[in-house]
Amino acid sequence: MEQFWTSFNIVMPLVLMMATGMLIRRVGLVSEDAFRVINRIVYYVGIPTLVFYSVVTDRTPARWQYALWVAGSILAAFALSMLLAFLLTKDPAKRGTLAQAAYRSNDGIFGLAVASALLGEGNTGTMAFTLVVSASLFGLTGVLCYELNRGGKIKIGKVLLNLLKNPILWAAALAFLVRFTGIELPYVILKPIEYFKHMCTPLGFLVLGGVLSFKSLRENWKLVTVVSAVKLIVFPVAVCALAYVLGGIRGAELASIFIVFASPTAMSCLPMASELGGDVKLSGELIAVTTVLSLLTVFLYLTFFGGILA
Repeated sequence: MEQFWTSFNIVMPLVLMMATGMLIRRVGLVSEDAFRVINRIVYYVGIPTLVFYSVVTDRTPARWQYALWVAGSILAAFALSMLLAFLLTKDPAKRGTLAQAAYRSNDGIFGLAVASALLGEGNTGTMAFTLVVSASLFGLTGVLCYELNRGGKIKIGKVLLNLLKNPILWAAALAFLVRFTGIELPYVILKPIEYFKHMCTPLGFLVLGGVLSFKSLRENWKLVTVVSAVKLIVFPVAVCALAYVLGGIRGAELASIFIVFASPTAMSCLPMASELGGDVKLSGELIAVTTVLSLLTVFLYLTFFGGILA
């Protein structure tokens, strides 16, 4: 029962923040388009400052063997997602969209919020380090999802450009530079960064609630059901079981891997689908469904396995 209430106290605030975003849009206080603009603030300011602050202030040594586990898991999930998409549909636009949605996680907004609640506000350094690895590979493989499905020659320049445009990677690179050179940031610099990183979770979940839409779900419900099950059940269970049994990964590292794979489909999949010729409507449906269902699945995982993950 104690674990139940711990899980409830982690997930329920996220539900309420999302519900507030939905209410704000429903009453017309903020439009859906405005929410998407706000999401850019979260993506380009909130998440990078959160990662920067966590890496700079964390004193836990980075374990590169663990980083390889994370990277290997993401690449394996990417390969399996590509195979799954190929089996589900012949439409190249849908294939790229399904593949990306099946493994690419919203570990920036959703994941960091769960990490802060599960591990403690000051213990998110491991999750921030994990996010650096995942952001690198999600950015690289996200473009490949579409490049490999459209046929023809892969545009390496587009893949690399997309990777270089990732603000999380720039924030992480700067943070590691500061950390390993021993530079002491003055209070006047560090304090605004701390303020910005605190805005990430509430603003991010308001945006999530403000952009969710289920209007056109009927047409693609079978595809959405299969991919949602893989995203929220198959991958997190399989990856965490292998990491625990074969990798000997425990504590904050196991929790961080769990959060990466148990988080819903990333909101960044939507603009990428639009830019690279994917199915934008299907992408929005997958984001909406996995976001709502993840609140339930994460709650159940934490209720039954929270003692292992904490």
